[in-house]
Amino acid sequence: MRGPSSTPRPLPEPGFGIAVLNEREGLGDGFSKLFLLRALKRAYPREKITWVVSESDSPYRVVMAEIARPYVDRVIVDAGIRGPSRSAFRSIRKLGRFSLVIDHRTDSLVIGMTKLAIRTKVYQAASPGFLFCSRRPRGGRPKHKLTQLMMLLEAVIGSPPDGSGEIELPEAILQTAAALLPAGPRYVGLAPGASSRTRCWPIDHFVGLARWIQERGWTPVLLLGPDEQDLRAALREALPQALFPASSNGETLTDVRLSLAIGKRLNAAVAMDTGIGHLLAATGTPLVSLFGPSNPERWKAVGGPVRIVSAKAFGGPEIARIPVSAVSSALDEILG
Repeated sequence: MRGPSSTPRPLPEPGFGIAVLNEREGLGDGFSKLFLLRALKRAYPREKITWVVSESDSPYRVVMAEIARPYVDRVIVDAGIRGPSRSAFRSIRKLGRFSLVIDHRTDSLVIGMTKLAIRTKVYQAASPGFLFCSRRPRGGRPKHKLTQLMMLLEAVIGSPPDGSGEIELPEAILQTAAALLPAGPRYVGLAPGASSRTRCWPIDHFVGLARWIQERGWTPVLLLGPDEQDLRAALREALPQALFPASSNGETLTDVRLSLAIGKRLNAAVAMDTGIGHLLAATGTPLVSLFGPSNPERWKAVGGPVRIVSAKAFGGPEIARIPVSAVSSALDEILG
């Protein structure tokens, strides 16, 4: 996500700011799109960025507010721009004028309506074939969602965008993470949770993998969020030597910035295609990413080294098909 240093082409109407339009977002979307935000701010540092989400809440409004603060000036949620409909058309008009609009949505009817309604001279959308773009990217549209967005921006600035950078964390949080995971052992993070249990690799597989990690002389670190609270007792009983870092206000990790600081102390991690996986990749943590029915060509985490293990390589989309041996082999590879 790093491009050569060059002066971006100027926008035809500077000073009105940049809008990024989205339908809905989860934590994983928030972390992957940090690369786009860095690139936008680096290319046009004087333009204020407005983040627009059509329906559900955005992680940039609360959970990632501090992390996104250097880039995002305004977050609009429940914007009602999904459409195509008259009400969506009116909602888009109410957003105001912008110097640049990047639309992450892909429905051609929605994008066609948005181009008619939005007030800007540079409108870039991720529709098939990059139709409706003011400055059409060269080549075909890739499957990966972030790559699509970076191509839209590249067509605007005239050179590969630079989305590189690190997430800055307060020293106090870094020290807390260091106390939870002191220097010395080789730590491997295991994130057994997902937004839906049907997307989760079986817990007994995680237990088997953790025991394999211990046999190697490494230390398994169980990364449990609030939705995995019910797993804690059984995992502690099965893995008494594993570590279970937690926020100061409970027994699970509820602080996103502390999770990031812990990620920086891991030598590697294993996670499904979920928010915690994208969070860990954003810190540069070497990641083994487990995929069930979802497509890694579209949703692969970006940041540090990532090894994909897909259930489809073992006969079907059910994530439980992935054997422990395949994940342990990937860990061996990613740890060198």
